[in-house]
Amino acid sequence: MQKAPDAEGSGLTQMVGPAERLWSSGKQTTLSASVIDQIRTVLFAGRLAPGDRLGSEASLALQFGVSRMTMRDALRSLQASGVIEVKVGIKGGIFVAEGNSERLAETIAIQLKLIGISTEELLDTQIAIEVMAAGLAASNATGADIKALHDALAEAERLVDDAEEFTWAAINFHGCVVAASHNRVLAAQFRALSHVLMPLYVRGSSPDVARRAVAFQRALIACIEAREPDAARNLVYGRLQFVKSRQLGDLAKGEAGD
Repeated sequence: MQKAPDAEGSGLTQMVGPAERLWSSGKQTTLSASVIDQIRTVLFAGRLAPGDRLGSEASLALQFGVSRMTMRDALRSLQASGVIEVKVGIKGGIFVAEGNSERLAETIAIQLKLIGISTEELLDTQIAIEVMAAGLAASNATGADIKALHDALAEAERLVDDAEEFTWAAINFHGCVVAASHNRVLAAQFRALSHVLMPLYVRGSSPDVARRAVAFQRALIACIEAREPDAARNLVYGRLQFVKSRQLGDLAKGEAGD
């Protein structure tokens, strides 16, 4: 039994045996990559939590058995990907970062664009997220959630003659439904998807389309208020399948015209 080096009092390596160490020497692989992989692995294993202090650059370099320069490179990469944050001052050091759902959504949205997800894939994903979320919303929605839905509906009704503004309002309504599910993974996924869907939906918007969307929104609120998960899921599935068919049909016409 031995005390692992912890000159900065990180609290990560207390009285532990060799098999219990959080970190191992990175000398047998690419050093910076080894550090990054180990910290991520320990995080995913649940042995680190947001706000945990890892130590300082110097103490971590000692624990991992790498140079300060190698540790600095690894920490820069981890900070850029949102795994850690660096604080300065007397109580500073390297800390596990707090979660940021907005950053997650933005990252997902950017990657969706960069990898070239097709329109059909986007619409299928929207259906999967929103059908599940609608059922959960009918079970989990609070009074505040119901009010948010009615407010979003009123905003959408006010904007039926403005294609772009109505599209934002409609997406906001759908976001309120997903938020009412109280499932943070679904909410983050929908926020990411909404960035990519906005240009698609605004092209196909019209006052008639907007009025049909408002009627759907009103019916969905009724299902959620009545606590009818199956009805909510079926309503959303039917509506989004119709939207998917229309969007893919418009896309095919546009390609034929080209």
